[in-house]
Amino acid sequence: MKKKKEEYNYFDEYIKGAEISLESSKMLKLAIENYDLNKLEEEITKVHKLENDADKLIHDMRNYLIKDFLPPIDREDIVILGHRLDDIEDYIDEVLINFNILNIEKIREEAHEFTELLIEATSAVKDAFVNFKNFKKVEPIKEKVIAINVLEDKGDRLYEKAMKRLYKEEKDAIEIIKWTSIFDCFENAMDACEQVADEMADVIMKNS
Repeated sequence: MKKKKEEYNYFDEYIKGAEISLESSKMLKLAIENYDLNKLEEEITKVHKLENDADKLIHDMRNYLIKDFLPPIDREDIVILGHRLDDIEDYIDEVLINFNILNIEKIREEAHEFTELLIEATSAVKDAFVNFKNFKKVEPIKEKVIAINVLEDKGDRLYEKAMKRLYKEEKDAIEIIKWTSIFDCFENAMDACEQVADEMADVIMKNS
């Protein structure tokens, strides 16, 4: 008997994408905890593979959407959510790439704090997408959206602290430029998590 083809599910694919971002943020944490500039390209290769997986997931989603007669939510919302989710992975990838191309030799304390916060944020994004499968049940999704917004606000405070300390204590102008770029990447990753949450909130508002 021929096996029935498994039906494509946008919500399951979003969860897979969120899991990729969570895994990447954990890899970033390990790379920073055991920092070795000489081994960094190995870590970049691992995270870049996940980034390629995320790109493929969004590409496949877009291709399926083209021929989908009746998607569960608005087509534009499906595309935007996918792009927002992919942005998180791109920024995580960019953090490690910057460590490499900027030849960072020593990790600043705030980078460790950012990776912890990023793991919390990507974990919250994954949980939000798990609840998003039942987007008609608004309250559980709202709770996750609020949690992500709170984490992003913590990210803003950490960014301010990191930049203030950098410009106050660092005397080497080149180091200031390098770390400004890296802290910007971390903040962009946190902002991307919030943008996913905000887009999710817009979708449930349209469909409630």
